[in-house]
Amino acid sequence: MYETESDGDLVRLAAHSDRGAFSALFARHSPAVYRYAWGLTRDDRDAEEVTQEVFVLAWKKLGALRIVDSSALPWLLVTCRNVGRNHLRARRPTATLDEARLPGDGLRHERAEELSWTRQAISRLGGIDQRIVHLCLIEGYSYSEAAEHLGLTTSAVGKRVERLRATLRLALRGES
Repeated sequence: MYETESDGDLVRLAAHSDRGAFSALFARHSPAVYRYAWGLTRDDRDAEEVTQEVFVLAWKKLGALRIVDSSALPWLLVTCRNVGRNHLRARRPTATLDEARLPGDGLRHERAEELSWTRQAISRLGGIDQRIVHLCLIEGYSYSEAAEHLGLTTSAVGKRVERLRATLRLALRGES
């Protein structure tokens, strides 16, 4: 029944509580979303979780779901990328600078000294700069994600990161 409907029509019908329309949208695009999620996670179970979360979000945000060139797939894939990144970030163990380890039998003395100087340099930064270092340089947040989290503009975060990297490089050289 829904095979001939466009994605835009399916989204409109689903927004009016037509579960069959949403099921058709899921059947149409879940294989592509799953493949993309698997490419991000490299794990079947994680890819299934990410795919499920993408379609849960699509259901919750039917009114905001954008149709691009008569397809919902671009919106779904962008959402998949973001959900996948968040999923991987949540699963990744967060090591503090104190816990950072090199391959082999533990910390090498020179690396430990470098980390000590880096910790000291970070501790001398202001609060917002410390948060930016933690989010962007340690946790791997994008500038736009960090900006949203901190209430700054993306360009402000980018400029601060550039300045902070230079500051930390000088600290590692013992020039700060």
